[in-house]
Amino acid sequence: MKFPIQNKIELLSTSGNRSTELIATFKDGYADNWFMAVRECFRSQLDIKYTPRIENRPDGAGKREVKRWTQGPRIAFDKGHIFYDTPLGYEVWDEAIKHIKLACIVVDGRPNDIIKKKAGNELIEGFVVVEFLIPDIDKAKLIKQDEKKMPQNKFVEFLMYGNEYNGYYNFC
Repeated sequence: MKFPIQNKIELLSTSGNRSTELIATFKDGYADNWFMAVRECFRSQLDIKYTPRIENRPDGAGKREVKRWTQGPRIAFDKGHIFYDTPLGYEVWDEAIKHIKLACIVVDGRPNDIIKKKAGNELIEGFVVVEFLIPDIDKAKLIKQDEKKMPQNKFVEFLMYGNEYNGYYNFC
């Protein structure tokens, strides 16, 4: 079964070109309108880079080189990456835990990769193993509720849409 992000990533991998259509835009330091509060520091794990592009000049007098944010297919979340369902989760811990309903931490991972072939590129999809955590009754610490192994691209969809989209957590 393929998912929307999977289709976009496969298209990027087979074309070999980066796209100016990003899977994430950032506002106030976080991916805008995502389920989990994904910080801007994860741009490289989402393969979002500031790259040179050749574009037509606005006045029509030839081309020029400009820099634009571009999307690639190499999603690469790895061990130690942690996400909270609220930006407040990244504050001082004694206050942060009062606001967290769900956290997830990557405990293992392998990035997406591209194999270049004469007939076109092939996407080798990576994976993550993620622990899902919720606060204890006293809101003093996070406790593990579940652990899942999933493709990198599916993890991105979880970060974007949460349980409404893919049901990867149902214990809250």
